[in-house]
Amino acid sequence: MLFGVVTIALVLLVERTSYRTNPLVTGLLFGVPALICFLFSRHRLRFALGVGALLIAGSFFQREKGSVLYAERDFFGVNRVMLDPTGEYHLLIHGVTLHGRQSLDPARRREALTYYHWSGPAGQVLQSYAHAPTSRVAVVGLGAGSLAAYAQAGQAWIYYEIDPAVERIARNEAFFTFLHDAAAPMRIVSGDARLSLAAESEESFDVMVMDAFSSDAIPVHLVTREALALYLRRLAPGGVLAFHISNLHLDLEPVFGNLARDAGLAALVRDDTDVSPLDYHNGKSPSVWLVMARAPADLALLSRDPRWVVPRTNAQPVWTDDYSSLLRAFRWR
Repeated sequence: MLFGVVTIALVLLVERTSYRTNPLVTGLLFGVPALICFLFSRHRLRFALGVGALLIAGSFFQREKGSVLYAERDFFGVNRVMLDPTGEYHLLIHGVTLHGRQSLDPARRREALTYYHWSGPAGQVLQSYAHAPTSRVAVVGLGAGSLAAYAQAGQAWIYYEIDPAVERIARNEAFFTFLHDAAAPMRIVSGDARLSLAAESEESFDVMVMDAFSSDAIPVHLVTREALALYLRRLAPGGVLAFHISNLHLDLEPVFGNLARDAGLAALVRDDTDVSPLDYHNGKSPSVWLVMARAPADLALLSRDPRWVVPRTNAQPVWTDDYSSLLRAFRWR
């Protein structure tokens, strides 16, 4: 009984501090009680009460995100559609990672929010490089379909999504309407993006957005020398690759910087993590995006902006299909 009360009290205390987003604090907050709970495993009643306390504490820890409207678990984890505490937005959350937000205000429901906000790096890239009626855009990672807000009539857009539950949620207009409201048709290709891109040998894109790296478990096979070579084969002359590299646990900037250097590509990165309280309230999330192109001239529209800088690199080996090291990319601070 005391164990449960103490665990829930600690969770409520941390929820009200700035430490609630610190992965070390979260690990200690739940890891230590989980270990104690395991020590109770020979005592059925204590063990059951301990597990119950952890579940209750976990529900308090997630409470600030709002109320759950829909949840679906599959091979890839748990996707939740939530109504935020203010009642202004629908959220798509996979595990503990936010993958989309849409305003319920009819006047704002076509706005791309979170990491895709018009004033952020993603909005800048798409408004700069996907503005022509003939633009062809590929997006790896569907989420709620937020980027579809940038589509214009006549354009060709393709999403590549491995999780069928995500596609079902994004297509459900009771939850999100980005796909329905898009000015251009949205084609969705199910399955692993790398295999799908390799199979579509005739496709060529002006902008390719890789948005599959913000979760706790990233698809390493999409961040290798061989994967980058595939993207370049699908990239039209003068085209741009945009990578969403925001990640709570991994510092991916030098990983992608090393890939660009190895391939002889021009690359820029924009850190947009300093979001004003007003922008945050209006739905913008901090994000970091990195772009690559075959030549510096292809990135001229961004290089004039001082917020875009050359990405960091390091002496670590380039990731390949035979080698990668998440441990070396881990944020230890």
